[in-house]
Amino acid sequence: MTGCDNASKKTSIVNPELKEESIEALRTVMRTQSEWVKVHAAEFLIWTGNAPGVKQAFLKELELFHEKPQYRIGIWRVLAQLSDSAEAAQYKKQIVNAFLDTAGRDRIHAIETMAKLEMSPLPDYPFETQDALKSSIKSLAAYAYWAIAYTNTDSMQSAKKYFLGRLLDANEDILQQRIAAYVLRNSGNLEMEDWDILQDRALALPAGAEAEISFLNAALLTAPPEAKTGETYKKIFGRLLAFSSKKDKGVRMDIAAGLVVAGGEQHLPLLTGWMRNTDPTGVAADDADVQASAAYAILKISGRMNNKN
Repeated sequence: MTGCDNASKKTSIVNPELKEESIEALRTVMRTQSEWVKVHAAEFLIWTGNAPGVKQAFLKELELFHEKPQYRIGIWRVLAQLSDSAEAAQYKKQIVNAFLDTAGRDRIHAIETMAKLEMSPLPDYPFETQDALKSSIKSLAAYAYWAIAYTNTDSMQSAKKYFLGRLLDANEDILQQRIAAYVLRNSGNLEMEDWDILQDRALALPAGAEAEISFLNAALLTAPPEAKTGETYKKIFGRLLAFSSKKDKGVRMDIAAGLVVAGGEQHLPLLTGWMRNTDPTGVAADDADVQASAAYAILKISGRMNNKN
């Protein structure tokens, strides 16, 4: 009887058909779309353990677009995550070289990719890194600061403080606030004291404020464990989901990113609708990016639910 009781308390498992549909949706987007939409779908396949076919597709992309600035960074980024250590090192070296080329057109994309691959340029290239940190090009400086967060543990803590300050700075432009929010939500939990400051600001924003969804997503994804059972966290989650009716690629992808980490079974109908493109934004490439983001979220929620059983 104890075994039966325990079984009855288990969470549901995502049905295999929905998981297969999600994987196929990602493969379709990777196969039919181009450039960064293709990169996103490929990475989602890699990160969910469904990489077969991705390397072959991106070796073909490399053959066709190895001289195309910016997009080639995305190709190298995908291949660096699929190759053995020696081959991956070569792709990473090309990314680093693009960052070091101060006259090149790849620099911002290269340093952003270095951050995403957790590659700090500071130990090997201190002077070039300091120049980037002081750059008048704000996005270059911001991504450089993110990349050096992976120098050591102390660097990551400093980076969280830095980007929290950028996000909370009322004089900062909206693009830099969005970059700061993006970096924070990809950098782990904040200390409770810092999170309280962030959530206060997020909930104080007027409905419809330009930066509202960035603040809400950052607050959702940086919440320390002790905050996740509280009413404030639930309120943040609810306000974020209230944006789900908007036919906007960025909004839908932000919500999907939140659900990747914090979503559950109750969010699967919303994500399934986006994956099946039942309510399109009206822009084909945008819809494909949303479909891929939703499929990825479904697979990550599925993994969490299945692991609880």
